[in-house]
Amino acid sequence: MPDPCQPVGPARPARGRAKLSDVAREAGVSPAVVSRLLRGDEKLRIREETRQRVLAVAAELRYTPNEVARALRRSEVGILGMAVHDTSNPVYSEILAGAQAEASAAGYALLLADADELARTGRTFERLVRGNRIDGLMLQRGPGGSDAAVAQIASTRLPLLLVNDRTRGEVGSVGLDDEAATYLATRHLAELGHTAIAHLHLGTPKARSAARTRGWRRALAEAGLPEGPQVRGGHTTGDGERAMRGLEPGSATGAVVSNVLAAVGAMSGARAQGLRVPDDLSIVAVHDVFFAPHLTPPLTVVRMPLRELGRRSVAALLRQLGGDRPPHEVVSEPEPELVVRASTAPPPRRPGPA
Repeated sequence: MPDPCQPVGPARPARGRAKLSDVAREAGVSPAVVSRLLRGDEKLRIREETRQRVLAVAAELRYTPNEVARALRRSEVGILGMAVHDTSNPVYSEILAGAQAEASAAGYALLLADADELARTGRTFERLVRGNRIDGLMLQRGPGGSDAAVAQIASTRLPLLLVNDRTRGEVGSVGLDDEAATYLATRHLAELGHTAIAHLHLGTPKARSAARTRGWRRALAEAGLPEGPQVRGGHTTGDGERAMRGLEPGSATGAVVSNVLAAVGAMSGARAQGLRVPDDLSIVAVHDVFFAPHLTPPLTVVRMPLRELGRRSVAALLRQLGGDRPPHEVVSEPEPELVVRASTAPPPRRPGPA
């Protein structure tokens, strides 16, 4: 009788039901290598022993690509698309770097597009999709209604994946641990001695915003602190500056901002109200950007694994191209990391009784 305390390894897939990822795991290679080898990519450079091992595993598991997915795709042109909101946003640079590296390794080109522009020129995008000019699309959702239009056009004929999002529907997704990010930020302020901590939340997309709100609340509850004020911080510097005007003066000594660009705006908004950062108000943001250390003061952030998010998103989309079901993944390694800079400090001391 087996010892119930001993770990049990993952069961092999039933014969005839293997997925591309099963073949990759058994053969000890990436799903991209399996996909390229089995579709006869002549540019693939691997050792002959690796080639034979992959073919042997595929035969043993009786792996066959999903013909429905292939029929929807019709043809393969070696191009993947990524649609984001505001292509000038520096947060996307790390995501794109990881996505580009993974796509290139698999022999694909990566095209970047603005989601709002794709929705505005819907007929042009639809011709691109119907003309089989692209193999799959990754969509980073944001505020506004353009996401639904882009997803509707793409999902009729392409594998579609949501980036930096968490869903449980028919569309695949790869997300981040958003709750952990704001939990770390809030705990940092609580450990500095702040007892009134505001949250400048995203608002949309709802799932991402809700997760970051949960992290803020969980850290406050663990510290035995009441919930501070909440206002919509949004995604831009203008949103963050307006959010600071919506905070009642003196209602918080610390603020967790769910978007780094909004945090930059919040710092400007604080100065406009005569508040000094961090002497009067400490600010910590989710996401790191190249200029955060060069602000006045340098901005404390929670650094998220954006490059890994991009890499994993492409890998997940390629698995869909190979016939796998849409995945729902969360990037847990590397973990979110608190990077302490000069925008956070202990709260201002209140004068005691004479």
